[in-house]
Amino acid sequence: QDVEELVNVKDAVLSCATAEDKDGWQYLFPVKNAVLRSRLALRCLDKWPLDACLEILAYCISDLGITDELKASLQSRKEELQVYQKILSVQNEPLWNDWQDLKKACTDDPQAVMNIILKAKDYELCEEWEHLYPVPREDLINLHREHLLRLLEMGDMEKALQLLQRIEDPGICLAISEQSLDKHPNLAASHFLADYLTAHFYANLTTARRNEIQALYMGSKVLLTLPELSRVNYFHLSSRPLLVLEQLLMNMKVDWVAVTVQTLHQLLAGQEVGFTVEDIDNLLSKYAEKALNFPFALKEKRSGECPREHCFSLGKEGPISPRNNFTNCATTDRSLQQNLFHQEFVPPEKPPPKQLWIPDDTETICMVCKTERFTMFNRRHHCRRCGRLVCSSCSTKKMAVEACRENLSRVCDQCYGYYNRE
Repeated sequence: QDVEELVNVKDAVLSCATAEDKDGWQYLFPVKNAVLRSRLALRCLDKWPLDACLEILAYCISDLGITDELKASLQSRKEELQVYQKILSVQNEPLWNDWQDLKKACTDDPQAVMNIILKAKDYELCEEWEHLYPVPREDLINLHREHLLRLLEMGDMEKALQLLQRIEDPGICLAISEQSLDKHPNLAASHFLADYLTAHFYANLTTARRNEIQALYMGSKVLLTLPELSRVNYFHLSSRPLLVLEQLLMNMKVDWVAVTVQTLHQLLAGQEVGFTVEDIDNLLSKYAEKALNFPFALKEKRSGECPREHCFSLGKEGPISPRNNFTNCATTDRSLQQNLFHQEFVPPEKPPPKQLWIPDDTETICMVCKTERFTMFNRRHHCRRCGRLVCSSCSTKKMAVEACRENLSRVCDQCYGYYNRE
């Protein structure tokens, strides 16, 4: 009994030292009473340095003589301090002297703290911090959206799904999924988001939005059937699968067209996306007709000589005689004569980057000669110097172009003529 009383007296003395001394955390380790030690630790933490706090908390938690409730309180404080420790480690310039200053900033200026974490792109830390302090709904949406996009960019679909599942508010989950999709991420990410929205929020979407997402889902499915290296050429059309099909037809990718049509037919079953199987059939019929009826003339026509005995066209019934095609040749002659005297074209000061080239689907006629219509057999070409869409006859030359990887790049005749004047 005397020994027990002595222990109690010793614990009482150590407790006083713990509470009064600025380095009082050191006196907690010899305290025998586990409950007393743990309660003193929780009461005095705010006075001690971070490393000491974490050390004493870990020591108290490891003692089997404390209740579950007290252990939970100790664990909660430990997790809070670990978050402060991570935030202090990601700041480039020391804004807070210690964790106590940081804790005060979390209450007084939470936006500044969150900006520091976001700047470091430590989204998981942001999520941990958000559990400690209330974050406005809009900021919370932005935080989760950036985290989701980061995971999708890394290709970690499993963690992306886990993030969405952790969000308890369905409205926030819907908002970040839609906003992420509107950011036009890569093909796999777009497919993931379209699939997730369709599976979990179909009833919450407007009809227009459903059609848009369903079309994007189909477009991404179609692109995934293409050879991997070629997908980037059609990615900008991923939300318009019918236009992907038309582009493949124009590029004469017959094998790819067959797989695309089969894929779209399977995906369209019972779905409403703004186009139907009939629209696909009409598009195929249109290009089948063009394949049977397209203008053809030997290249001499561009020199101005245009021998009529060589000019003809293929129709559904076979070749049309030069006599019946005389009017077309005369029209071509007049167009060529007019083009000889057009105002001189001046290229832009610097070659435009690829993303600023004229998009394929905006022009149907060569932007140089103004006569050649782009078809399945008369393909579009981009001039690397001015970015315009031109026919093959108006882009017969090559020259060195700034910022192009090729030694000699395909350019339109006007750009070539401008930089190679005698």
